[in-house]
Amino acid sequence: MSKMFKLGDELKNVLIDLRNILTLRYDPNKLLVSPIKNIAYEEIKNRKEPHPSTFDIERGLRRAIRYNIINLNPQRISIALSAGVDSNLILSLIRDEFPELDINCVTVSFDEHTEAKTAQKLAENKSSTFRNVFVDDPLRELPFLISIVKEPRWNVYQFYFIQESSRFSNVLFTGDGGDELFGGYTFRYRRFLESLTENSNWHDKARIYLECHERDWVPDQEKMFNPSMNFDWESIYSLFRGYFENDLDPLDQIFMADYYGKLVHDFIPSNEKFFKHFKMKGIAPMLDASIVEKAFKIPPSLKYDSSKNIGKIPLRKIIARHDSSLILDTKVGFGMDLKSLWQRGAKGIVVSNLENGRIFEDKIINKEFYNRSLKRIDETLDVRYISKMLQLLSLEIWYKMFITMEMSPKNLL
Repeated sequence: MSKMFKLGDELKNVLIDLRNILTLRYDPNKLLVSPIKNIAYEEIKNRKEPHPSTFDIERGLRRAIRYNIINLNPQRISIALSAGVDSNLILSLIRDEFPELDINCVTVSFDEHTEAKTAQKLAENKSSTFRNVFVDDPLRELPFLISIVKEPRWNVYQFYFIQESSRFSNVLFTGDGGDELFGGYTFRYRRFLESLTENSNWHDKARIYLECHERDWVPDQEKMFNPSMNFDWESIYSLFRGYFENDLDPLDQIFMADYYGKLVHDFIPSNEKFFKHFKMKGIAPMLDASIVEKAFKIPPSLKYDSSKNIGKIPLRKIIARHDSSLILDTKVGFGMDLKSLWQRGAKGIVVSNLENGRIFEDKIINKEFYNRSLKRIDETLDVRYISKMLQLLSLEIWYKMFITMEMSPKNLL
């Protein structure tokens, strides 16, 4: 008998969490102690003019940057740099405030088709050194990464730039929070707004919101779980009721769901675990309490231009006062080509680890779903199912590491 059946109610609670994690990539029910300012509904509803200006935002960012660097007094710092607005703005403001500071910019790439070259130009333009961490096989050390985050995650790219940064400094600045606070997920906003009707209630909005996050789940998601897991979409939708059952502007509702969802329960906790592992001080100026408060006082129409589908308008205006020549207009970040990854070896790793997987044997995941998904990927290279197979791989590793104790963090895939 496996150890699964000896853990009783404790494991039962873990499995309930897994239904959320395998559908949303995070568990909203986990209680977290986060340094991020808590924004109440009333603060948004009762905001008054004049709204914070771009100069107010810039002054707040500069204060946060000066406070941290003066108090920490590092000889050198690192910055997680992509070609996007957020990290570019942080780099520009730091360099402007501290002209002589030794700055090392770090980016991560998983293939040759990346914005690393643009990021390098941005770094050099601000008299900073640059390091592109090329990760050819992001699955090889997955057991070790999962041992740090202690959750079934596979796309934990931040490990690589935090690890590299730790070799240069114990202080790392990021642009975290820019998307959630200032409207960076433009590829979802238009779809959400166009799907609404006059009669859309909170349930409709929750469903549409999740449909706009289709990379996190698959159309037959309910068939993935073994029946004993009691998965149902209504329970998932109910997690978002508080964000959408109110009279806020629909975009404000999205910003709330994004902020309290992926940011607070996904991105930030993972980052903090890696920072702690590498004994790093991670600093996100945009998550300074004063910036969060100001951001939610700005109406959505001043953050996102629906006619042009352009977001982060306040941040763009700030960076335009400096140097905007190399900013990309599209959403960028540290992503990877899943089709290429699958064909380059991920399929073999998934099959070798899951063919006789514990997650099937102990009736967490339906083996028939797994087999159908592999066949579908063979026929269509559907990236949603590739992502789901990688998530199941991470679940198998997590399960063997923390539940059955069969796997060591030192295992390589």
